Amino acid sequence: MRSWLTWGIPLAVVVLLAAGTGGVLLARFLHFGGDEQRVQGGPSVPGVRADQQPVVSRSGVEYSPDAAAYPDQRIIEGLLDNYFDGINRKNYELWKSTVPPSKWRELPQSKWFDDYDSTRDHDMKVHRIDPGQDRSALVMLSFKSEQDLEDAPPQVKAHCVQWDVVYPVVVDENGNAVLDISKLPNSAIAAPCA
Repeated sequence: MRSWLTWGIPLAVVVLLAAGTGGVLLARFLHFGGDEQRVQGGPSVPGVRADQQPVVSRSGVEYSPDAAAYPDQRIIEGLLDNYFDGINRKNYELWKSTVPPSKWRELPQSKWFDDYDSTRDHDMKVHRIDPGQDRSALVMLSFKSEQDLEDAPPQVKAHCVQWDVVYPVVVDENGNAVLDISKLPNSAIAAPCA
């Protein structure tokens, strides 16, 4: 009886684990279809194939196929285009339309021009968009900013800064989608460009 316990219990655990893993793989295969592949660096999304090309917006923001398949991607695309266009074209009102009132109260036009007067953002890439709570989303993106040293962020004094950020997209008190960049710097990694 004792010898059965020493090999029987481990064997039962192995069989149960194999059955569970096989069931999960079969369910994913049936749900997502056998010919779809996992997108490199992101979760499998129905209808997204690994060989699809990125989508590029009018302002040059590139979306991975996974991010482009997000249901509200067009809203986020318009928001990011206006945000980066506002900075690159030195259009405070356009930039202001993309952030919550608390941010533009913190950064009035004169201070914004002082902070961004030499800044130029480029190589914007949205890697992933995940749904959040209360109609929100989390946008994981990277971009480079070039600026004079006096306009560089305090944590990275460089002419070119590589940013890896998570921008929460939330609905403000007026019902508009905005980038809640007040969460920065906790959701941003900045380093000199390589």
